[in-house]
Amino acid sequence: MEYITLGYILKPFGLKGEVRCKSLTSFAKQRFKKGTMLSLHDEKTNERFPATVKSFRDSGDYYFLSFEEYGDINAIEGYKGFAIEMDKEKATLPEGFYRYADLIGCKVVDYLDENRVIGIVDEVLEYSKTRTLSVTTAEKKHVYVPFKDGLFIKNVDIDNKVITINVMEGLL
Repeated sequence: MEYITLGYILKPFGLKGEVRCKSLTSFAKQRFKKGTMLSLHDEKTNERFPATVKSFRDSGDYYFLSFEEYGDINAIEGYKGFAIEMDKEKATLPEGFYRYADLIGCKVVDYLDENRVIGIVDEVLEYSKTRTLSVTTAEKKHVYVPFKDGLFIKNVDIDNKVITINVMEGLL
């Protein structure tokens, strides 16, 4: 089974087993719906523990979750820093959306000359209004490409791991 990381537990919150977490998903309301089966993953030991969403609330900066299996602070406090994960097959995406993990490792090519390889995506950066691809060139230089469909991004082919971009003057 392949998993995707939805977020990380930052710390327990209150006495009833609720946790404050940092979310890495753009679809928190769907992913953290009551009754959803997730797992808590200790990335150091590679152990996974079942977690069924009991409650979810969004405070703006953070999310607060509780799980059926962990009813109080004593049961959940040992999971600080654990990843909250979901089976990738159950985490479907709408058309035109991509997982950051799927973008990393993609070859970036020039829209006007597809034989010209710009580099490889090594990270997806998220700023307040836009996402940006960090691309490492063959010369080990980093260039940054705003992830905006139509303007900079012409095509994303996840199956072949190729992103075609419009290279505007001054972009590289």
